[in-house]
Amino acid sequence: MTETNPITGLGASIQRQSTTEQAAEAVRQAILSGRLPPGTPLREAAVATELGVSRSTVREAARTLESEGLVRYQMNRGIVVADVTGPDVTDIYAARAAVELAAADALTEHRDPVVYQNLADLVDQIESAFERGDTAAALDGDRLFHATLVAATGSPRLRRFHEQLQREQRLALALAERSRRELGRTADDHRRLLDALHGSPEEARAELTAHLLAGAAELRRLLDLLAQRNEGEAPRG
Repeated sequence: MTETNPITGLGASIQRQSTTEQAAEAVRQAILSGRLPPGTPLREAAVATELGVSRSTVREAARTLESEGLVRYQMNRGIVVADVTGPDVTDIYAARAAVELAAADALTEHRDPVVYQNLADLVDQIESAFERGDTAAALDGDRLFHATLVAATGSPRLRRFHEQLQREQRLALALAERSRRELGRTADDHRRLLDALHGSPEEARAELTAHLLAGAAELRRLLDLLAQRNEGEAPRG
């Protein structure tokens, strides 16, 4: 039997993926850090020149970022940094609640000490990052906290669904995290949530619901502030 040689093909594939992922990561970090605000057009030629890659690589990177909810294709505008709308916020947090409440039920039923310790470590990480003003670390801790909670369900399908939700909400979370001072937020509430998860199932569900409702309300408030600012900065005819 004649064997095919997969080494050459694998090498070329890895190289293309590496270049595309590097391009995607550069744009991703520019979006999440606020250097590329929502609505910014990403012209293929300009991005390709800036990053030193081909336009086809930019298109491949854009597809990755589109799957994460960070960019969108618009008619006659091409690729633009995604806007986060009120309906987006409502949908994201409603879907999160459905998954995470099931996770809270699973955790308070089985009381896995390893999960509780992992959550406690992540709360320390979030609070430390919050005090330092380290947005990236705070976002990472928040993502891992809720992913760890969902893992308590033991359901691979719920974990995959939640991972997709987290990818789609990264822009929303970045906006909220960057604007804590503007919103008057002076403390993080994950420790209170962790304490409730140590309590009864009813306490855990109530605090988690409040946590998610507060996150959604904070983000909607931020969107209103940004909209008012943009209206104030709009040129008058």
